[in-house]
Amino acid sequence: MPSRTLLSVFVVALLLAPVGSALAAPATTGASTSAATSPSAPAASVSTPVAQSSGHNGTAENETIGYFDGYWYDSNITVNQDDGLSDAETRAYVRRTMARVEVLRQHNFKHAVPVDVMSRSAYQANQSRGASNSSHSQWNQQVWEAALVIGSNTNLSAAMQSYYSNNVLGFYSPSSDAIKIIVPSGKQAYMEYSTLSHELQHALQDQYYNLSSAKYGGETQDTQLATSGLVEGEARYVESKYEEKCESGEWDCVAGPSSASVSGSSSSTTTTTTTSQSSSASASPPLSLRLTLYFPYASGPGYVHTLIQQGGWAAVDEAWATPPNTTTEVIHGEAPATKPVSVDRDVATNGWKTFPNQGVNGTDTLGEASAFMGLWWQGFQFGANAVPKDAIRSSGEYRAYHYSAAATTGWAGDKVLPYHKSGKYGFVWKSRWTDASNASAFADAYVLALKAHDATKQNGAWVVTKQDGYQGAYRVVQNGDTVAIVNGPDVAAVNDIRPSLAGNESASPTTTTSSTVPGFGALAGLVALAALVVALRITRRR
Repeated sequence: MPSRTLLSVFVVALLLAPVGSALAAPATTGASTSAATSPSAPAASVSTPVAQSSGHNGTAENETIGYFDGYWYDSNITVNQDDGLSDAETRAYVRRTMARVEVLRQHNFKHAVPVDVMSRSAYQANQSRGASNSSHSQWNQQVWEAALVIGSNTNLSAAMQSYYSNNVLGFYSPSSDAIKIIVPSGKQAYMEYSTLSHELQHALQDQYYNLSSAKYGGETQDTQLATSGLVEGEARYVESKYEEKCESGEWDCVAGPSSASVSGSSSSTTTTTTTSQSSSASASPPLSLRLTLYFPYASGPGYVHTLIQQGGWAAVDEAWATPPNTTTEVIHGEAPATKPVSVDRDVATNGWKTFPNQGVNGTDTLGEASAFMGLWWQGFQFGANAVPKDAIRSSGEYRAYHYSAAATTGWAGDKVLPYHKSGKYGFVWKSRWTDASNASAFADAYVLALKAHDATKQNGAWVVTKQDGYQGAYRVVQNGDTVAIVNGPDVAAVNDIRPSLAGNESASPTTTTSSTVPGFGALAGLVALAALVVALRITRRR
């Protein structure tokens, strides 16, 4: 049985999501603080907000789209969040939002969904209780390092936990069929309508499609990001449509509390204890990691928008029946013609071993989105000419960022097989492409990324001696439409891990690396990514 922690719990939110592979986020457990029972919430002495509406003749059945439990989508309600939310205010706010989500998605809710609040500190404490799997952490670290999304100076497990712990705004749990909204510790209960509508859309998805179904999970990083592109993409799309109606004035929307009511940070510093290869590695999530995890929220809404343009919501319903299983489909709108990829697991010598109980027989699949992000990051952060720095800019409607470039378009399949030996690590990353030309473009871009770290050729392999997180030896070999990348701490280890490639010369592109690294100016907007990527709304499977 493959071990999964990226999405050991399913993440459906405005940002990224994992189910048990290289993307997995820690599970959340424990009790929440209800808006009705929180000591900081006002007593339910406030009169129940009356559902006044125009253009409707009284009540309707809940089966009517745009009406739920006494509230029409255009009912007038009175909710003041400056002093927290009472039971009555919460009920009116949630019910009217449910009716509005029905209008936007053209599905009616089958039953009510409980909505409570949880303090940031409680959420962080519950996350920190998650069990640590040292073997998985070591394996997963190599998967992400293979794509160059992170270096060994980033502690992946700690960085992911820090990221989710400090940035999740809310989550829907299919196992309990309930929504939790995260609020700053010590502050009164409140809910932003964008977060509430997003999470209610996840609840609606669960009522129709069963989010706990295995087909919305996936065994690999690529599949998890792809299926999340549908799950999160639809929720983010509905959220965006909701915001458009609020901002245009078509809908009267509940205002958030005044700044004075919620002054202070929405997150607090946490100390995370994890097992990793390097106790000195940073737990701070780099932008490259955040943007990879953000893929479903950045590219997914555009994928859903394209489906709607082609066939309305019926086309989206069809996608739920057969969800995308590659990020390439989410990026380009159509499934790629994938090719089989095989990797020999038992050919390494001198004590190098795989992690057979992790992933899919020890392997994972990175996919086009992760391959792009690693190469883009090497250019953005280190000046490599692997992928243009502005390649991530998107001109597509409902696509926040673009995860495709010449070096990664043409992806047709890949597998990463991590290795370990006495506290040292390596990997084989084998990928296939639509043709030899695309394979060559990827191989050259990967080497250009290494050269940004002053890699030099030694015995046919590229060797990085600079201690910047990317140190080690890399043999990059193209054969037709296939590229094999072998990594280890030195050339001898690379030869031990894949003896059959020991006599092969690595690709040697002639393009040089850039002499500058990005700053402000034309790419200044990318620096603001960090601010966008911190808004997570996550649904977890329990």
